[in-house]
Amino acid sequence: MSEKIELNRKQLTLVLANLLTVKMIFAFPRYIFSTSGNAAWIQAIYMTLIAFALLEITLFLYRFTGNKNILQMAESIGGAPLKIIVSLITAVLLAANVGTEIRIFAESVKIILLPMTEIEYIMLLFAVTVAIGSYSGFRSVSTINAIFFPFCLFFLGFMSVVLVKNYNINNLFPIFGKGVEKIFINGLSDLSCFSDIIALNLLLPYCRDLDMVKKSGRSALAVSGAVITLLCLVYGAIYPYPYTSEFFLTTYQLSRMVRAGEYFQRFEALFEFVWAITQLLYSSMYICIICSVLGSAFKLKYKNDLIPCTITIITFLSYEPGSVAALLDSAERINGYLFPAAYILPISIPLLYIVLRRAKHEV
Repeated sequence: MSEKIELNRKQLTLVLANLLTVKMIFAFPRYIFSTSGNAAWIQAIYMTLIAFALLEITLFLYRFTGNKNILQMAESIGGAPLKIIVSLITAVLLAANVGTEIRIFAESVKIILLPMTEIEYIMLLFAVTVAIGSYSGFRSVSTINAIFFPFCLFFLGFMSVVLVKNYNINNLFPIFGKGVEKIFINGLSDLSCFSDIIALNLLLPYCRDLDMVKKSGRSALAVSGAVITLLCLVYGAIYPYPYTSEFFLTTYQLSRMVRAGEYFQRFEALFEFVWAITQLLYSSMYICIICSVLGSAFKLKYKNDLIPCTITIITFLSYEPGSVAALLDSAERINGYLFPAAYILPISIPLLYIVLRRAKHEV
């Protein structure tokens, strides 16, 4: 994000909604069903409430920190060294998020569309496409996202309604699935599905006022929470456990079941289109944010110059797992180790900033 930008409320809300929702649309429900069985929809509601509580804490802190993000506050607290450290931690967290999704997307394309094509070619093509999107700038990508992402939400809603005839409520019993402990204790590890909320803090300097930030943050989290709850409820009502924890692409599996008379029986083709564009926008926005974080840390004048090397490094690292099973296991471990930082940094850095300012009688 080397250009000077100012996001409006619609753009900010839909950017955050995209970043939060993409991983939920594709492979993430599988982890939730593995944890709590067909009570995944209860776990989804539980996680959404916790994510809202953490968001409200960060929004409360913004009253004292203004529109400074954690990188700017880190520089105020500990100068350039602390800013670089916080920036690198943030960049690694973001890269882990987007890197996992790039590989899952490539594997999905290979499984569904191009089974005879080597995974290297698919990842290379996607990396080049993301680079083109990133070079167009964050303003352009966020504007396109504001136009397209509502179609993605409409698609999910339409699919859920059309599949009503396939629902079997008995599949949702026992109501607490694999047990209360699995949902409310073990389920905390799946909070990584909302870890992308850290982007709200990083985008603070590009927002007009804090009131817009609060409304957009709450709206985006509500949208993503509704999406993951709806997907888990629909998926669990159609498939019995343990089948729900076995399919790799949950939403694609649902799209294959949609039938509309004699002439429209390939609804998954529409899913593949929506899925590809949404993933492209997601990855392009993430690359822009990562380059902005690194450029800010090292005070680079031309942050777009980081795009080729950033995409290259992330693509090579995401290629490391040797199989789909290894990829899913790697993604689960990465989420487990890194996702707490997405919640800790936007709370701990502002708290330290406020305490030090109070000590200097600046607040």
